[in-house]
This record gives sequence, structure tokens and C-alpha cells, in this order.
Amino acid sequence: MNEEKDKHQGRLIFLICRLAVGLVLGLLGLFLWNEQNLRNMGLSNDAALWTNFAIMAVAYLAVAYDILWKAVKNFRHIKDLFDENTLMAIATIGAFCLRFFGEQQNEFFEAVMVVFLYQVGELFEDISVDRSKKAIEDAVGLRAKKACLIHEGKKEEVDPETLKIGDQILVSVGDIIPADGVIVSGNGGVNMASLTGESLPQQMGVGDNVNSGTTLVSGSLVVEVTKEYEDSTVSKIIRLVKEGESSKSKAQRFVTTFAKIYTPIVCLIAVLVAVIPPLFIGISEPTVWASWLYSAICLLVISCPCAIVVSVPLAYFAAIGLASKNGVLIKGASYLDWLSSLDAVASDKTGTITLGVFSIDHFKQNEIDEEVFKEYLFAAESRSNHPLAKALMGDDDGSKYQEFISEYDEIAGKGVAMTYKGHRVLAGSAHLLEDHKIAFVKCDKKGSTTYVAVDGKYVGHATLKDKVKDSAKEMVDSLSSMNIETIILTGDRNDISKEIGEFVGAKRVYSELLPEDKKRILQEEIKNHKGGVAYIGDGINDAPSLALADVGIAMGGAGSDMAVDSADVVVMNDDLRKVVKAVKIAKAGKAKAAFNIVASLVIKVVIAALSIIFGEAFPLWAAVLADTGLTLLLVINSISLLFKKVK
Repeated sequence: MNEEKDKHQGRLIFLICRLAVGLVLGLLGLFLWNEQNLRNMGLSNDAALWTNFAIMAVAYLAVAYDILWKAVKNFRHIKDLFDENTLMAIATIGAFCLRFFGEQQNEFFEAVMVVFLYQVGELFEDISVDRSKKAIEDAVGLRAKKACLIHEGKKEEVDPETLKIGDQILVSVGDIIPADGVIVSGNGGVNMASLTGESLPQQMGVGDNVNSGTTLVSGSLVVEVTKEYEDSTVSKIIRLVKEGESSKSKAQRFVTTFAKIYTPIVCLIAVLVAVIPPLFIGISEPTVWASWLYSAICLLVISCPCAIVVSVPLAYFAAIGLASKNGVLIKGASYLDWLSSLDAVASDKTGTITLGVFSIDHFKQNEIDEEVFKEYLFAAESRSNHPLAKALMGDDDGSKYQEFISEYDEIAGKGVAMTYKGHRVLAGSAHLLEDHKIAFVKCDKKGSTTYVAVDGKYVGHATLKDKVKDSAKEMVDSLSSMNIETIILTGDRNDISKEIGEFVGAKRVYSELLPEDKKRILQEEIKNHKGGVAYIGDGINDAPSLALADVGIAMGGAGSDMAVDSADVVVMNDDLRKVVKAVKIAKAGKAKAAFNIVASLVIKVVIAALSIIFGEAFPLWAAVLADTGLTLLLVINSISLLFKKVK
């Protein structure tokens, strides 16, 4: 990483040195060694011309050799024949040729200044892009430069990348937490802004998990490392942001296709401008040819598409950076397009719309002792990762049941079937008992109910209640204001789901669904909407729907690794309002890109027309400013998105 950065800085320094040499030689050629001075020194007209040419050629090559080499490689490999390097090479070499049959004295110097200004523009663009990348890395927290390892009672400063699972590290006030881990000693306030965008520190103590890239603002912690550095939160964030750069949006793909068509057309028009008028005005007049060739060269320089090619991808890159500042990771520019054109958002309920933190409302057993009923229930749930199972188990780790369990089978969307102490036990939804044709009494209380049957006989049930997130209704209301409807897809009971759907304002609620049912309904929603359809989820059973949706959005704070891996967008905490922020940022990024495309084309057409109308009175350096100056302005416009406040 540092080696690559050093090479990049070396190239920038070398370019600055080349620009300085080219400028000094160019000014010498213009002011000290013009042809009149050379003739006064006793040189003939031809000798003076060629001496002046030699000085300017050295200045030109010092500044432009890399552009010429890229243009030659384009022709040699028949690849991107008409990119900005080819256009600049043709234009500047043409300017040199003008001097040999024109009457003006400064075409050599203008050719040098054209490529000089172009390279200065490229230099500023490069610096701007580097700064935007740095702003993104700063925004996501991020890498701690050192870690204080506690080994055999001694403290040692080490590189965070060398930390291993099980190592214990000391984190002091002001330190960036260098690795993901669990607090084993101490307590303090942790600033999570780099990951979640939240400005208020969160108090944490023994047993709490902490993420790399966050900052300790009070207290002192001893943290046991739970993930290798390459799997840590900070590494994933930076990897996702960089992957996001390489995924092209619709606008970027348009720019690529546009440039391949646009540039040859511009070259053809330039040839016609250089050839057609002289054929009718004065075919034998060198000055006429020179004048129209000059206009054609100006046209080539003005029409260079680099303003669009540079600024449009940068607008999307800046949007990804802004999203990361606000606690949302977007895995590619193409997903910004989908986010900006959403018609609907489908969402899981448990753990997404609701907190997923259940509390037991009541138990009811049927012709069985309460303690025996609870033993069967807890044994059945002891191996499950479902939120309902974890809520039922509470602080019980389930270890005391394991030696008595055999033939354990978790049935997706329905529950658990197992053998416990020689008895066949079923625990799960009403569908599970119905599938096994077991008679039972349905619970009439609102909440999520787990029914239990032993040896084919219903023995009781337990009901849990969940709480709707405070941010859920705000998300639905905000999306509705943008004409985006919200749909809930859940495996929970119809009455519970309907009540929650009505509370948050969801357009439609589909309940009592298996994972395959969610997928089927999501396919229908995608088919029935002209715009994009997103899916929000947090669990393993949401992974198929996250992958299927136009945009899969995982709630990264509590979400499973599979859900996060399957998603296209990751919200770094469980605040659903961040989904609205992601949509607004995507719309802003797309608007910037569209503005850059339209502004570039309109301005270039106007200036190109002026260059043809005024002919030789239109200076070639002004054509360069029309290109590189416009590019710089549009680059600044794109980067300004990084500093946008998103409400």
C-alpha cells in the first residue's frame, strides 16, 4: 500500500519537474531566441526557423512525451484509438506544422502551451481525486497505525496487521481501536461515528463487542481480538469502498460508449473543417489552408471528452464516499443507479422493522408439568440461531441439554424436530404441527408463538413479543414522500404482522411466509414495478431475497455474515433512517453526473462554434482552457458532494 502510494507521489513530482523544464524552455524560445534574434546573430531564415523549432521541440517533448507514447500505443494495439491522448497529440503536432506554412510566429509556443495547460489540468485532477480518496478513508475512520499488545504482563507496540485471534490489546483514550474484539476489562465511551455516522459516544463495558476503526473517547479498555485484521470491520469497509469504485454505473457505461462514438465523429468533423472550406475559398492559398487547419485543431482540443470521462465516475465515487461517512456502505456505483430509481422497498420484519429483541409474554402447558414443558422447549431451541430461540433461552446456554439430544433437524421457516431423552419433540410454528397432523389449540394472544408437541401430542406453547424500531415509521414515511412504497414480507403470524404493518404505514404486508415464499413474492413485485425494488433484511434466511432484489440492503449492526455478504448495500447500524439517506445520496450522485454530462456538452458545442466563427482570432490556449478548465470545474462539482449534509 505504502509502496504504491510512494510510486504515485514520485510520478506527480516527476510530472511537476517536466512541466517546469518545458515552461522554462518554451519561454526561452519565445522571448530570447525568436527568429529575429537568431537572424541578428547571422543565421539564415531557414536556420533561424529550425533553431527555434529545436528549442520548442525539446520543450514540447519534455512536457508531452507520455501523451505521445500513449497515443502511439493506442494505434499499435488498436485500442481506444481516439481517446484524449490521441486528440492532444494530433492537435499539438498540427500546431507545430502550422508554423511551416503560416505567417504567425508563435505556433510553436502555442503547441507547447497547449500540452502544458493540459498536463497542469491533469495534475490538478489527479490531486483532486487523491484528496477525495483520502477524504473517504478519513471518513471511514479508520486504520489504527499501532496497537498496544499485552503479552506476559508487558506492553508492546505492534502493527495491527500482526494481531492474532486471542491476543489482548490495551486501548487508551484517543486511540483508534485497531481490531475487532470483545472487552475483557474496563469500560469507556466509544465514538462510532466512523462506522455508523452517530455523533454521540456509546458506553461499553465487559462483554461488549467493539469494532476496529472506532475511537475510545473516555475510559480504558482491554480488548481480546476476535477477528484477523484482514477480516476486521475496517478492512472490510475499505475493501468495499474500493470495490465500489470499480463497479460502473449506467452513466459511466454511457460515458464509455459515448466516448467511443463521439471522438471519431469529432475527428471526422475536424478533418472536414480543415479540408472543405479551402476547396471553395482558395485551394492554392497556403494561408487559407493554415487558417482552417488552425480552426480544426482548436475544434479537436475543445472537443476532448475528458471533462465527462473524469467527472462522471468521480461523482459516483464521491457519492459512495458520502454514504460511508453516513454509516452506509454501497458496494458499487451501479447500485447507486438502482437506489436513485426505486419504486418499492420490501423488508423483513423481525430484526429489521422490529428490534428482534423478544421478551416472553406467557407460557401455557397442556396436561404436563410446567418445568417438564420448559425443559422440552429449551432443549428444542438450544441449538437454533433464530432470534425467537435466543429470546426463549435467555441466559441459558443450553449446554445441559446437549447430551440427551439426537437427530436434531432445524426446518427452515417452521421450527425444530429432534429426539430428546428418547422422545420425539417438535417445537415451532403452527404449520409445523399441522404438517405432522397434530391437534392443538391456537394461541389467541398477539405475539410470536412457539408450539411444542411430544411423541405426537400437543403439550403447550410459549408466546413472545417484539418491539417496533423507532426509526421504522420514519423510514416508511420518508420513502412515501419520495413515492416509494414499503412492503413487509415476514414469516410471522398474520395478525401480528398486520398490526405492525398498519402502525408503520406499510403499503402491503405478506405474512406466514417461508424463505421460498418471500423469494416468489419479491419476484412478482420486481415484475410489477417499472423502477427498482430493494429488499431489507438481516438474517440468514434473507440472503436469497437480498441477492434477488435490484438492491439488497443488509442491516449490518445485527445482521448475519451471510446477509451482509449477499447484500449490495450495508447499513452499519440498525437505524432504518440510513436507508432513506442512502436513497437521497444516490439521487444526489446521479444528479451531479447528469449535470456534468449536460454542462460539458453544451459548453463545448458553444465554444467549438466560436472557434470556427473567429478562426485564427480564437487563441489555441483558450481552447485548452475550454477543455481542462471545464474539466477542473466539473471535478470540483463532483467532489463537493463529499461535503453535502444529508438529513
